[in-house]
Amino acid sequence: MPRGISTRGDILATTIDGVSLDDIWQEYIDTLSIWNSSRSPIANLFTQSTIKSGDAVSQAAEGDDFEEASEFGVPQSHRASVEPLVLGYPLKWYDAATRYTEGFLRDATAEEVRAQHAAALEADNRLVFKKVMQALFTKTTIATRPVNSEGATIYGLWDGETDSTPPAYAGKTFASGHNHYLVSGAATVDGGDLRDLTNTITEHGYGIGQGEHVVILMNPAEGEVVRSFRVADGAPFDFIPSASAPAYLTTENIVGERPPAQLGNLPVFGAFGRALLIEDYHVPVGYLAATATDTKPLAFREHTRAEYRGLRTIPGGDSRRPIIDSRYSRGFGVGVQHRGAAAVMKIAASGSYTPPSL
Repeated sequence: MPRGISTRGDILATTIDGVSLDDIWQEYIDTLSIWNSSRSPIANLFTQSTIKSGDAVSQAAEGDDFEEASEFGVPQSHRASVEPLVLGYPLKWYDAATRYTEGFLRDATAEEVRAQHAAALEADNRLVFKKVMQALFTKTTIATRPVNSEGATIYGLWDGETDSTPPAYAGKTFASGHNHYLVSGAATVDGGDLRDLTNTITEHGYGIGQGEHVVILMNPAEGEVVRSFRVADGAPFDFIPSASAPAYLTTENIVGERPPAQLGNLPVFGAFGRALLIEDYHVPVGYLAATATDTKPLAFREHTRAEYRGLRTIPGGDSRRPIIDSRYSRGFGVGVQHRGAAAVMKIAASGSYTPPSL
């Protein structure tokens, strides 16, 4: 029996079907590079990347009016009252271990090893989606607003608290206690709910520019109901199928353009008034989330050092086979950066707003 110090050639080098473990490890690294080059479609819809711990957002109201000019007098000076609000963003670290033991790798095929990597990518996608949804749907109070590690308060959308007073827009002012966490007032979604969500955003100046929209995200269970909305039945607008909808027969004509088939990488199933409609099974049943397309309501914060951004794979302790006992790590946080650019709704006949279980 040979004795002595083990060399690189002595240790496990391939899967049972002859694929190099070094090649698979390089595949992991290459895959993560592609994975991190673009965020998930839902995250991209609601969030903007940042490395800052927070932003000071001006809460200034509209300024004074012009006065009639006088031949001998001078105009009064104007001074905008700027009241910046510092909106903090969290940053937390998450990890998961794959635990590729030598025993597993000895008997596994290459596809079985790759399947573990695919599962890790899917888990990362769920994590990001969950944190984006939590940042949208979680309503806090003055007493329960969290603070990030830099001491900045993390706010929700306009939350109905006494200090929730949006700046005026286009001559419209807002009282304290303004709220973007809505309750429908009925057990099923109706056209008035979609209209109210849209108006809650557009009245602050979001989603109304040329080519801009409000997007409403929902579960397919609500999507099936929305497809039946017609003005003839009392809805504020007709539901209009998107360009990707299956062919259908109708005695009516569509006035104007049909909604686009996609928004970014997200399929659009239709439009209702100014709003484009998107459905996803991950959205909790009984809840709607709306956002403007011109202004991202959420900030997606990552570390200031580039090498610590995105999903990373960290090699195990054996430098000869880094795949063994390797693990995955991601550091990020999601916080509200534009409190008026999104609104959410709970579909319920009565009661106050409560967030979904995510």
